[in-house]
Amino acid sequence: MAEILVAGETLIDLLPGPGETLRDVDGFSHRPGGAPADVAVGLARLGAAPTFWTRLGSDPFGDFLRETLVAEDLPTGAFERVDGNTTLAVVSPPGVEGRRFRFYGSGDATFGFDPDSVSVAALASASWVHLGGVALTHPDGREAMRELAAEAGERGCTVSFDVNYREDLVPDGEREAVVDAVRAIVADSDVVLASDEDVAATGLSSGEGDREALGRDLLALGPHTAVVTLGEAGAIVASSAAAPWGERTARHDGFAVEAVDATGAGDAFTAGLVARLSEGESRVDTGVDLVDAVAFANATAALSVRKEGGMTALPSRADVESFLGERR
Repeated sequence: MAEILVAGETLIDLLPGPGETLRDVDGFSHRPGGAPADVAVGLARLGAAPTFWTRLGSDPFGDFLRETLVAEDLPTGAFERVDGNTTLAVVSPPGVEGRRFRFYGSGDATFGFDPDSVSVAALASASWVHLGGVALTHPDGREAMRELAAEAGERGCTVSFDVNYREDLVPDGEREAVVDAVRAIVADSDVVLASDEDVAATGLSSGEGDREALGRDLLALGPHTAVVTLGEAGAIVASSAAAPWGERTARHDGFAVEAVDATGAGDAFTAGLVARLSEGESRVDTGVDLVDAVAFANATAALSVRKEGGMTALPSRADVESFLGERR
């Protein structure tokens, strides 16, 4: 198994109770969240527990998150406890139009990574480094993630990057800086994941042609593998001849399931994909089929939407393999 380092935020998801609008909802329940945190826990449940570089606030929510990550058997060596309150991501009730998430808090404690504090020991032992894009909305987070991606590449690590662009977290006047950082990390990455909305919002594609063209547009920016997620419609994948799994262009339509809560489904997909692809890179024959890896990722996402919550709904490896066995 490859040694994986995941970097990015851990925060609180506030999930609404029953009701279509805020007027109907009596209250919210708190759950652990943050895309990189979900990916780290997802990898652990899939049998590939990573080192996780994250920041945890000094408030009771920070205590709760640390306890949660420890309970998932993630090593604590790269956790940082910092002064400040944890960012809250409030999930909108299903009947509310517009943004699905609204973020509350200054973001300094959660996203303000110190570029000089990345664990050198963790990076030295890693063969795969995964970064989340939300930290790029903070000036310190941008610098830290850009430096981490560049350093990981220089050390010969495989670098994967989830764009995960959040316009509402971008401070006034800083959109260009955030998009520039996204493009820089895409160029320094080997595997890039983005939703079709991410691609459109950041201008990573010209927007011309069909969805299958989005993956090829991402490849032109530097990575050898690009995955464009399409929600319940599955995912498009493209890779160049430089990829360990060879040159491919394909689409996997996902799996039809009865969804309870889609929060964190994209993170579950990412965990499944990184788990399968990193397994292949740790083998001498690099015998991973890219389309099979995307099917595994889609199965991981499908199982995650059957339960409420993001991190709490992530499946085990046995669950994913059983699900795939049934669908075959």
